[in-house]
Amino acid sequence: MMNCCLVIPHYKHQVLFGEFLPRLAELGLTCIVVDDGSGEESLAALNELLAGYPDFHLVKHQTNRGKGAAVITGCYHASAMGFTHILQLDADGQHDINDARKLMQQAEQNPNTIICGQPYFDETAPLIRKYGRRITDLWTALETLSFKIKDGLCGFRVYPVREFEHIIDNYYLGKRMDFDPEILVKAIWANIDMKFVLTKVIYHENTVSHFRYVRDNVMMVQLHVRLLLGTIPRLPFLLHHRIKALLS
Repeated sequence: MMNCCLVIPHYKHQVLFGEFLPRLAELGLTCIVVDDGSGEESLAALNELLAGYPDFHLVKHQTNRGKGAAVITGCYHASAMGFTHILQLDADGQHDINDARKLMQQAEQNPNTIICGQPYFDETAPLIRKYGRRITDLWTALETLSFKIKDGLCGFRVYPVREFEHIIDNYYLGKRMDFDPEILVKAIWANIDMKFVLTKVIYHENTVSHFRYVRDNVMMVQLHVRLLLGTIPRLPFLLHHRIKALLS
């Protein structure tokens, strides 16, 4: 039986997080908020926000380690608390809470599968973000010899804890914004299934972006070079599964 909790990586998003916190609580799930070294002022505001929510647990990184590191920390805590699945959302309120139940329903029907949000955007989405996603999807198609990854950047997912731990125990994963696409590529390398569910993503006017154009784009290029090199010794395995899928 599925036992799911929320895992939310947080870094200086206390204003937007506070706005959609009541709707998160309506899901009735235990929530693990992992603050990724936001600093004293932000952390104090976060503590104040969570004071009225006994099922929301705050875990702290002393320094900023990156979104991926925060999600991994959240998974370890969820596993220790006995949860079988984690529902990952970002703290900036971009994800549609109404779709959380759709993702969890899919997870109940497919308990060993990673359920991923596949975003569609309204007019609030910057064009550079849309085109950036297309480039990432092209890279992941090359790295997996498939089009299984419909979107590698959306941080709205349900992970089965056992499969998540298998990936992080057996593969290197980037700890920052490279985490979201990398874990899906390596899930395919590990022969772990994934499904995608359409979900709306909204870019709020007062969204605080932590994306650093030069640093993070260099990091993403390094990620895909590393993944392409890792694809080479796995070509027989990937080709076998690609042919098997075409024949089935």
